[in-house]
Order: sequence, then structure tokens, then C-alpha cells
Amino acid sequence: MSRKIIIKTDDLDKEIRSFLRDVGADMPIDWNVEALDQVKNAVIEAFKKMGVGIEVEDRRSASANLW
Repeated sequence: MSRKIIIKTDDLDKEIRSFLRDVGADMPIDWNVEALDQVKNAVIEAFKKMGVGIEVEDRRSASANLW
């Protein structure tokens, strides 16, 4: 991979939830942890296919985790 994006876990979660709300046309859907994880993994895999790594910074520690 030639490029890498570093994003905080909270920021990634916020962006995914915003996207899902937009796609869901404001339907009252409760996105559970398992559903959000599937979307996160799909986003990370899509970027990987484009040659871009996503490094997610865990909010509980100063170290970064690669998903």
C-alpha cells in the first residue's frame, strides 16, 4: 500500500453512523455493534483494494491499531 489514512475510532464510528442514517432515509433503525463492525470492515477492505491503508487509532490507548 502506498498511502495510509489514520483516523480515530470515534471519528470513524461517527462517519459510519452518519452514512447509515443518510442511507436509511431517517428510518428509526438501531445499528448494533455487529452491523457497524461489518460496515467498518467493508470500508477498510474497499480502501485496501484501492491501495490505501486505514489505521484506526484506539481511543483507549495512545497506540494505533490496524484493522
